Amino acid sequence: MTPADADALADLVASVPGSVDPGHELSRPEARAWVACDAGSDIPLAYVVCSSAVDEIELLALGTRPDARQRGLARALLRRVIAFAGESRARRVCLEVGANNGAARALYESAGFVVFNVRRAYYQKTAEDALEMELTLAAP
Repeated sequence: MTPADADALADLVASVPGSVDPGHELSRPEARAWVACDAGSDIPLAYVVCSSAVDEIELLALGTRPDARQRGLARALLRRVIAFAGESRARRVCLEVGANNGAARALYESAGFVVFNVRRAYYQKTAEDALEMELTLAAP
């Protein structure tokens, strides 16, 4: 992800509840961010932002433009984060997801993530619970 990609994704980022600002995250040395584009295009359709600390990768945000959903972009970006975790010798990848976000939960569960904690009424605007999920990786 480049600063120009972050600018191009501003509307999408604003629509993702609790999302972080990818443009700001790009300035942090522990952050990593990627985008997915159509073949032959530089227009970002989906993005992911994560942060690394010691032996853990935290997925901070993952979003896909509504007109680009159901094309495997989020799954590809999630695979990239998991690969990055392996390259970084991380022991786990963790994230938070809204309890009512069935599509995201299904994506994460299909990749092997499991719920390890529930944060009751975590999201202030909706009082929705947040599920903390993790994927434990093989020891390096």
